[in-house]
Amino acid sequence: MIHLKTLPGYPQHQGINEVMKQALSDAHLLQEGGVDAILIENTDDDPHQKIVSQEIIAAFTLVADAVKKATSLPVGICVLWNDYKASLAIAKVTECDFVRIPVFTEAVVTASGIIESNPYEVISYREKIKAHHIKILADVQVKHAAMLAKRPITESAAEALHFGADEIIITGRFTGDSPNLDELKIVRELCPRATIVIGSGTTAQNYQDFAKYANKAIVGTYFKPEGKIILSRVQEMTSRKR
Repeated sequence: MIHLKTLPGYPQHQGINEVMKQALSDAHLLQEGGVDAILIENTDDDPHQKIVSQEIIAAFTLVADAVKKATSLPVGICVLWNDYKASLAIAKVTECDFVRIPVFTEAVVTASGIIESNPYEVISYREKIKAHHIKILADVQVKHAAMLAKRPITESAAEALHFGADEIIITGRFTGDSPNLDELKIVRELCPRATIVIGSGTTAQNYQDFAKYANKAIVGTYFKPEGKIILSRVQEMTSRKR
């Protein structure tokens, strides 16, 4: 994860140069540490906007383009809270490889309000801008949210795949919180050919347990125990997958 510093439009924004400097530094450290891909997210734009403002899109695009050019790794985009059009558009023009969509199916209540999904519009928009090569990584029962209609996670996972998600993300309830291993296991049993991604709470200590059922892991908190990437932690984690 590259968690961008606060972007324009928020009072805590410290200038685009600071955002760019931190993002490129993180990209360098992550590549040096041996990760397989990078996901960029505007986490520090707090409170998050459901549909972001134009200055956010402009700044995010500028930084994403610089990161993409600075690394040989695949790069993904996640514009919070759930602005899939912004994510896909930024990924398209910067030639990035995938997007993360927190609410692809179902409807949830968040601190930013009620967010309703529309997978048809997501897929249609991707086709409209000729970005079909950009993979959609869809959260299943996403963290930091409460579902309006509670149901088994297996149903949610199967539905996300059926509606066009290329990969599904399983998380805990909050950032840094590990997913339920039993739930992860039954999702794998129901969706044996799916690409499953752990979206939170992966550490060097629990990686092997999750790797029994998941194909990938998005790692942010473990690499940044004090807000900055620790290279030794990245290298420790990446050594576990070899």
